Amino acid sequence: MPSLNILSVDDDATLGMLLKAFIGSLGHRCTVVSDGEQAVQRYQQEPFDLVLVDQLMPGMDGISATIAIRELQKHTGWRPIIMLSGMDEADDQVASLNAGCDDFIAKPVNFSILAAKITSFSRICALQEQVAEQNRQLRHYHLAEAEERRISSFLMERLVRRDLLDQPQVRYLLQPASEVSGDLLLACPASNGDLYVMLADATGHGLPAALTLIPLSQTFYAMAGKGFNLDSIARELNLRNRAYSPADRFVAALMAVYRPRENVLSVWNGGVPSALLLDERGQIVRRFKSLNLPLGIVADEAFESECETIAVRPNQRLLLYSDGLIEAENAAGELFGQTRLEHYLQEQESLAPNLLAGLQQALQAHMGDRRPHDDLSCLLLECNADNTRFAGQQQTSAEIAEDWHLQLTLSAPQLQRLDLVPMVGNMCTTLGLESERQGVLAVILNELLSNALDHGVLGLDSSIKNHPEGFELYFESRYERLAALLEGEIHIDIRQQGHPQNNSLQVQITDSGTGFDISQLCSPPDQSTPARYHGRGLELVRNLCQHLEFHPPGNSVKAELRWGAAPRRNLATHPQPLSTPAGQQSPN
Repeated sequence: MPSLNILSVDDDATLGMLLKAFIGSLGHRCTVVSDGEQAVQRYQQEPFDLVLVDQLMPGMDGISATIAIRELQKHTGWRPIIMLSGMDEADDQVASLNAGCDDFIAKPVNFSILAAKITSFSRICALQEQVAEQNRQLRHYHLAEAEERRISSFLMERLVRRDLLDQPQVRYLLQPASEVSGDLLLACPASNGDLYVMLADATGHGLPAALTLIPLSQTFYAMAGKGFNLDSIARELNLRNRAYSPADRFVAALMAVYRPRENVLSVWNGGVPSALLLDERGQIVRRFKSLNLPLGIVADEAFESECETIAVRPNQRLLLYSDGLIEAENAAGELFGQTRLEHYLQEQESLAPNLLAGLQQALQAHMGDRRPHDDLSCLLLECNADNTRFAGQQQTSAEIAEDWHLQLTLSAPQLQRLDLVPMVGNMCTTLGLESERQGVLAVILNELLSNALDHGVLGLDSSIKNHPEGFELYFESRYERLAALLEGEIHIDIRQQGHPQNNSLQVQITDSGTGFDISQLCSPPDQSTPARYHGRGLELVRNLCQHLEFHPPGNSVKAELRWGAAPRRNLATHPQPLSTPAGQQSPN
């Protein structure tokens, strides 16, 4: 038993000395004072572990002293007070207990009983101190946790980039199960005008789940902004998750990119519920099921990626949602469910901007006062080229551009594994390409390199895109031919030249293919087809460039941008009139 510091308050000096000697024999220290005023003063100077106070004393009596000491203990913490009294009537004991005493001993004092009570209160004091220490630790824990949540919320707000998420064609709903969400919604416009979105659902919820997502967001923004394909982004995100998160903390994710120039939508789904492509009336046109493992499960050498690419119609929308939405429970334990979600969508006469607000109301009506047990999130992407902002519109510049020249020759192994457009774009930026020209160059490279690879090297036929399911067949064939490619090359020649009046950027792409009949470029487009899914890329490049020229036999194309204080604009294209054998493909 620990040694106690005990205060004895009694106007009987003899009894005070006896108590001090007896308490000392028990191994405790004892301070003796003769009245209530002295007791209160000493307690202010030195809080004691136990107070023995006589009930009847001249001046401040035991009742008043007890009340005063209890006031002091509001700041110093509870300690026991035992009343000693020669008056053992029930009313006296009640008065003592009501004043704040914890026990009552009648005089003459039975020292055996006093010793037992001191021992008992010693145990109580030890327990009280233990509880007080636990409370201090708990308060510290809560303060530390609140600070961690504050910092995590701050980081997540910065990582989410709401300035990018608030795109005109993006609507979203996010309801975390705790203060910090383990679901992540991201949007990023690429420099070439494409729009990327991602929904990520980390294992668990709250702070541990949110920390898992931090390394992924910056990688997504960096790669999507440069126009990397979804397969490349998914592979890099898988590497990041395995590098920075424990083995049991994987991330289910769904990424999509809408390419407004072709009205094409690509989706990569790894462990997220099927994304739904909706028409104007909320009817489900297509489901994008999970074809890949969540991020972080397998190593890079075992990582396989599969995307789905389709042509979309104007005003169709893609709905992404986490499992927390369909697993939201009501008081009876009933799930919101896939059926209820689809029924809600099909009830909509049109996909108005308040579609998600209505969905949130339907969820709230289902859950009632219950909070979701898991983070729930959804994102609605509008596939409408009119609402898509092109980040690469040209701007004039009064500065003379730096001179530089880049030449690359890529053979089959590089064509199979490299993401050509962002790779070449990064090289040009490093060499000194102005930021105002980066988006335009990305569009030109995307179209010209795609033509060179798809038609020149792989020999694909763009007309297949006009048929139902044509885009899927086209990209399946592209994947198969590229995987089996043994020979073929693309030569890239890019030169920037500065001039006070007209800076210029010349891009020439040459492939190892047989070319095409250049005279086809002079033919008017076929207007009999309601929706032409090829031939758009060349039209866009024509409009962006001041000069566009194909060289015989059609496997080499040169585009030129000019800008300055007063740039001269020539929208005419100058193809060389040369015929080639029938059956060769013109650029898309």
